[in-house]
Amino acid sequence: MSSTKTIGTTSRPRRRLRRGICGVAVVSALAGVGAVSTGGAAHAADSHDFPAKVDLNGRLNIGEPADAPGHIENQYLQGTQVPVVCQQFAGADLWDKTADNTWVPDKYLTTGTDGRAPGVPDCNGGTTTDPVHGRNDGPAGPQDGTRDEKIARVLDAARPQVGQGLSYSWGAGGKGGPSFGIADASPGGYNDYDVFGFDCSGFTLYAYWKGAGVDITDYSGTQYDKFPKVSTSSLLPGDLVFKGAGGSDHVGIYLGDGQVAQAAPPRGTDSVRIDTFNPGEWLDTGVRPIA
Repeated sequence: MSSTKTIGTTSRPRRRLRRGICGVAVVSALAGVGAVSTGGAAHAADSHDFPAKVDLNGRLNIGEPADAPGHIENQYLQGTQVPVVCQQFAGADLWDKTADNTWVPDKYLTTGTDGRAPGVPDCNGGTTTDPVHGRNDGPAGPQDGTRDEKIARVLDAARPQVGQGLSYSWGAGGKGGPSFGIADASPGGYNDYDVFGFDCSGFTLYAYWKGAGVDITDYSGTQYDKFPKVSTSSLLPGDLVFKGAGGSDHVGIYLGDGQVAQAAPPRGTDSVRIDTFNPGEWLDTGVRPIA
């Protein structure tokens, strides 16, 4: 692996990747309340707009329930843009402060990530880390429970990434969730350095790490080599399925009932998706990371 230039939002790390659609990549970068606007239309120059997933009440203070005194009923309607000026944790939950000087739970906004949105400041002062390009890190999920319980958590980690507007991005995503891609061109010639989302093996790595604390490695070929093989005719939910010699081209997560979750081209807002599993399009063998 080659050396990396100075890290920053404009530097471009140089990486040597294994061949295939899903190559290996690594991390290269690591309030008071005043008057409240009830219109939900204010837009500060330094705010970041994210769509609301549901009709959303504005709260006067961070961490308050939706019906707390002084709340603004349906301040942001589903699908409208919420102008976020900063983010802050209240306990284990991330909250967003708006340009209208109210607070909303971050989980109800589509920011493209389960954690802090890249570039949005911390409300306590300071800023979030520079956007991460390539594989990122994150806390391991619980390792206890039966196989069925572990697999359920893996699938529960994978499914919420669908519908978040994430793109397929070469070298992107990892244990910490989605990230930006890397400067090296993909086998198809794409430069995904400014594209936010997952590549296929970053997506499967995230699901297993977040759901069950299992490190399946960050390259589809090594994911294929590392675990016991299973025939695609006897797949169980949670098994990994592959394309290309030795699994080198692509990997997805079999969900059961003839469905597969995957991060796959074409690039766009629905690249992380659930598709019909057609056995003829995949290798005859998959793997079972949790036996």
